[in-house]
Amino acid sequence: MHDNRKRRRRDTARSPALNALCRLATALILGSAGGLPPLLPRAMGWPTPPPSRICTLDQVLDGDSMRLTCKGKSVEVRLHCIDAPEYEQIPWGKQSRRHLREITPRKVELKTIEIDQFGRTVGEIYTTEPNRRFLNLAQVASGQAAVYKHYCSDPAFTRAERGARKAGLGIWSKPGAQQTPWVFRHRKESQ
Repeated sequence: MHDNRKRRRRDTARSPALNALCRLATALILGSAGGLPPLLPRAMGWPTPPPSRICTLDQVLDGDSMRLTCKGKSVEVRLHCIDAPEYEQIPWGKQSRRHLREITPRKVELKTIEIDQFGRTVGEIYTTEPNRRFLNLAQVASGQAAVYKHYCSDPAFTRAERGARKAGLGIWSKPGAQQTPWVFRHRKESQ
């Protein structure tokens, strides 16, 4: 019996070349092979997100949105996964916007996630220098924005928020409505 199990395992084991071929096929189908477009979404008729693009910063609007120029076109971007205090939530909104201004260079990389109900691009913003920085995550890690849990399932954001809370950074330095900007907005809209 023991010999049969060994023989069966040997018979079904793949060669290194076959393993490499399987990995390449999977990468091509799912779209992770050196920037090639995914075949499966295209074959299924699913829309493929546009590739990331280099843009120029025009204006930081608040702690979670900015206006960029991408290939000559003005694009309003809402930073994916985060929600910063509203500008009227003084001093939190102003501090959050100031921090995003300070960490955002003139040239950034925009990775589009989707277009929201207001026509804004929801995206991820990265710096373009060699030590690339993910600005959405940087806002949360520095306590300048909360994770927008309704729209975000990335555990890196949850960990970053937990660290900022524990350290008492930014919006976590004092309890209040600045910690839940979505609640503040909904209250304001219902008045």
